[in-house]
Amino acid sequence: MTAIRNPTTSSSATFCSKLLGAPATLRAALTPRVLAPALAWMLLAGFSFCLSGCSALGEPGSEANASTDAREGDDTIVLVLDGRNVTQAELHAHMQEQFLDELLRQSESELFTIREQAARDLVRRYVIDAAATERGTTAEALFDEIAASAAPATLEDVTSWYAENQARLRGAPLQDVAERIKELLDNEARYTAWGDFVGPRLEALEWELLIDPPRAELTATSLIRGNPEAPITLMSFSDYQCPYCIRSELVLNEVLARYPDRVRLIHRHFPLDNIHPFARPASEAAMCAEEQGRFWDFHDAIFAREGRLSSASFGEIAAELDLDATALAECIDEGRYRQAVQADLVDGQEAGVTGTPAYFVNGIALKGAQDADEISRLIDAELLRLKAD
Repeated sequence: MTAIRNPTTSSSATFCSKLLGAPATLRAALTPRVLAPALAWMLLAGFSFCLSGCSALGEPGSEANASTDAREGDDTIVLVLDGRNVTQAELHAHMQEQFLDELLRQSESELFTIREQAARDLVRRYVIDAAATERGTTAEALFDEIAASAAPATLEDVTSWYAENQARLRGAPLQDVAERIKELLDNEARYTAWGDFVGPRLEALEWELLIDPPRAELTATSLIRGNPEAPITLMSFSDYQCPYCIRSELVLNEVLARYPDRVRLIHRHFPLDNIHPFARPASEAAMCAEEQGRFWDFHDAIFAREGRLSSASFGEIAAELDLDATALAECIDEGRYRQAVQADLVDGQEAGVTGTPAYFVNGIALKGAQDADEISRLIDAELLRLKAD
């Protein structure tokens, strides 16, 4: 098998993954920071924030000190059981078994994600430890060295960021938030410096990830956007009134633009009837538009209304698109595609879909709203698997 290199990750996924593989001082310093101005208000409001997969780790060095303290106290008696002393080491061994048992109760899809993240974390730790050994230092000292090379934020940087993000700061005066903005920008600079140092080493390392992801058996439908012969099928289960689905349309278009020949998008209907009363009628109307070869135009026009749908909406869209409105209305009234929409819903439920949007990349589940980088990460990994095969 050809050695597989680490696929490109999203900025958020990259931050969390590098954070997990970084020294304790890096993790502690960067855990409460954010990566984009859109999220910066969380830090400025005093929240400790980290993206999914990371945890707040306290003050710099606290995790390393905690680990050392735990090892030093392994012989400490923590329990007397029927006259026998139980040490902290025995308790920790029991806790590990408990945690593993709980972990193995997760779904196959969740287990794959956890195992994949753990494998990538091992790779990152290997790279960092190797770089530290080359320099005759420790991982902690290496980070301190790289972080020290980052230029601190200037007053101009702080005032510029403040001017660009006033709406998110909810009118807070500059003097009240300047210190936190500087902290945000300084941490961003440290992260960038660390990424610039570690990134090329990760890219240069050849390694194989042999964990096979679980795949749902899903049948492609005729609602295809992109190259019909593409090696990657991105299947989207969507609801026409779901606000996350509405926003995700731009993401899906961006993904198709990134992979014009290698990805095809397949739309599947997943109307959430209990909260979106016009989602199912919209799905059936879009299928009726397919009879006139205009499914995707109708699809886009529905989403353009951003969930504001009524019984009159479909006739209005037909007029906008210059469709045969009479034929469309007859198709809708007959419920010609009621069973087709229901079949999509059932297929999604059997594949584990519980909400929208839900995506599958060649059958690999990716649930919830995602950005283009995260979907691309999964696509890149799948392309590498296909190349290796």
